[in-house]
Amino acid sequence: MEYALSYHIYLVEALLGVVVLNMVLAYSFRSNPFKFIKYSRIGFFAFWGFWAMTVFSGLIVFMFTHQNLVASIYVMIIASIILPVMDGRRALKLRDAWVEKDVGYKISLRCLSAEAVVIVAVTLFAIFYK
Repeated sequence: MEYALSYHIYLVEALLGVVVLNMVLAYSFRSNPFKFIKYSRIGFFAFWGFWAMTVFSGLIVFMFTHQNLVASIYVMIIASIILPVMDGRRALKLRDAWVEKDVGYKISLRCLSAEAVVIVAVTLFAIFYK
């Protein structure tokens, strides 16, 4: 069971890494709109893939450990709902920015930094609230 829990922890770290990588790419391609749009689309797929793997591994760990629903698990469930909503809003805002011929990297940086804060806050809450 510890293997499944460590796998879930590695996936959370990888999800945070994908969000940070998306932030770096948004900042580095701010002057080239075509590359920014291309790598933003790839970043959306990477985020959704790692988010799905993280949520699925968390469900597997929860099912096999037979734990009660404690506050840290409630926070993880709420975060797993909030993160895709935030990423969906980022996609809609970027679509509107791209229609207006604006690069929209500031929008992307703000949304991605908020997602990173949520991931780090939930991780710290799960570590310190036991």
